Amino acid sequence: MHNRIKNQKTIFLESEGDAWFGRNAEKLSARNFSRDPVIQKIVEISEISVVPTGLSVLEIGAGAGGRLEWLQSHEEVQCAQGIEPSKLAVDAARAQGLSVVQGTADSLPFNEKSFDIVIFGFCLYLCDRDDLFRIASEADRVLKASGWIIIHDFYASSPKMRPYHHKTGVHSFKMDYRRLFDWNPAYTCYSHDLSSHADGKYTDDNEEWVAVSVLRKLAWHG
Repeated sequence: MHNRIKNQKTIFLESEGDAWFGRNAEKLSARNFSRDPVIQKIVEISEISVVPTGLSVLEIGAGAGGRLEWLQSHEEVQCAQGIEPSKLAVDAARAQGLSVVQGTADSLPFNEKSFDIVIFGFCLYLCDRDDLFRIASEADRVLKASGWIIIHDFYASSPKMRPYHHKTGVHSFKMDYRRLFDWNPAYTCYSHDLSSHADGKYTDDNEEWVAVSVLRKLAWHG
């Protein structure tokens, strides 16, 4: 009998998510989220999206919740929740009183039309390619009409696959992740900012490119 090859989702849920958190916990705790490019986009959105009850935000790939912690202190955000494959990261987030559950982007344990903003926090590059349609469908399902998608991830103009340095058999994937959504005429890309993964500055080295992309879901009208 052949052993079933585990997909990347299973590997991260079982072990590599915790290993990633162990490697990065110190760096994450020292991060200044007030200068975070995703936070900056949310501040801009909050200035034009008047929601009487406050914005509701979901972060997919929330880690230990550093970004969520900042958002909870922002007066325009009423609800900030997260989902993350690492149990250790989830435990660390919950110890701070943050609402984070263990899970993956292809199966979101939230009701339809629950969030004004859905963030993909540097996680799509490690997701199984077979799950991408499901991931986009789930984000669309939980996003409110006229809601926003923010994607922070590696960028490439054409898809690239590379070995993942930390785990044999796992790969990382670079692409233009806007394409998961903006093929649909209900979604419009409002901004797409490229910078260097190393220092956040402009670079001509396309191997270093990361992008912060902001897309708006517009309600259909008859």
